[in-house]
Amino acid sequence: MVRSVPIALAGPSDPKLLEGAIEMSLARRHWQIKEHQPGRYVAEYAEKGHSATVAVLYDAQSARVDYVDSQGLLYAKESEGEVIHRNYNTWTKNLANDIKVNLSQAQLSAASAPR
Repeated sequence: MVRSVPIALAGPSDPKLLEGAIEMSLARRHWQIKEHQPGRYVAEYAEKGHSATVAVLYDAQSARVDYVDSQGLLYAKESEGEVIHRNYNTWTKNLANDIKVNLSQAQLSAASAPR
């Protein structure tokens, strides 16, 4: 199934820290940023002839990874909902987890930095 992947934020987040965590996570997982505007990144991941495009939507309170498009991942709308190759779900869950971890680390660093 194709699902939006929520990213649990531990309270309100500084938008610059969150954007940094998103960009770092996308780069480390080899997603290419195709578009960025406040509150939204669009990124593509390509591997072995398959590709997935997602939108990372965020504000100070929440963030999530949403499906946009794919090639070669057997995406289909069926009566029980949208389905896609299991690799897509692994890619997006890993990305969401990385964003959460990188944001947490950025917040800790910012809190402990000398003022």
